Amino acid sequence: MIIAISANGKEENSSLEPRFGRCPFYAFFDTEKETWTFMPNPGSVEGSGAGVKAAQFLLEQKPDVLLTGDVGPNASSILKSAEMEVYSISEMPLTEALEQYLHGNCSPVVEATVSPHAGLDSSSERRGTEHLSQDLKVAVATEGTEVAQHFGRCSAYTLVDIEGGVATNKTTVLNPGHQPGFLPRFLAEKGVDCVIAGGMGPRAQNLFAEQEIKTIIGVTGPVEEAINSYLYGSLAGGESLCEHGQHGGTHDCHEE
Repeated sequence: MIIAISANGKEENSSLEPRFGRCPFYAFFDTEKETWTFMPNPGSVEGSGAGVKAAQFLLEQKPDVLLTGDVGPNASSILKSAEMEVYSISEMPLTEALEQYLHGNCSPVVEATVSPHAGLDSSSERRGTEHLSQDLKVAVATEGTEVAQHFGRCSAYTLVDIEGGVATNKTTVLNPGHQPGFLPRFLAEKGVDCVIAGGMGPRAQNLFAEQEIKTIIGVTGPVEEAINSYLYGSLAGGESLCEHGQHGGTHDCHEE
């Protein structure tokens, strides 16, 4: 039997990622060989339709069972039509999630658990602040006091340390310059776990996923409101905004 688990990393000590369509990786455990394999989730870099892309990709891998947190209606419909067994488990280490399933301690998913277009942290909104069970550092692409439209061309990043679900420290770091592939490494070196921005190209999202950094795009409004919404688990993302261009012109975000 092959058991697939939505994961936030590509190691056995990673945790189950509750967001099915936006998880950075899928872990596959072979019960006969007792081996793990990990594959990047192509749905995590989609501006919209992440759940559909993820579901299609997962079915191509032909697992017998899926363990995840929340599933949207479109993804749920695809998985259901393929008669995929889906079980809902809260965020925990992959090995523990596996044990929960093997001992019959998880609930089957028969319908979507979140509404459509609920944003990147829709599961967090339902669970309150449980998504902040670990200490995190969040980077918000900043232009003045607003969330910047484009993460790579913003003037600065607002870095926020979150401890126990509370923002304990906030600093501002100037954007060192926009170079392809550089900013994901730069922010990873700063210890960032999540990036919030108005827009971001698919390649940049994939590079952040490789650094095990979550991305929430399609966010607008004051930086402070975005931070507070994230703390309360109600920050709703959406489609990337940078495709509309900025600074009086346009550019191709797909080159990020």
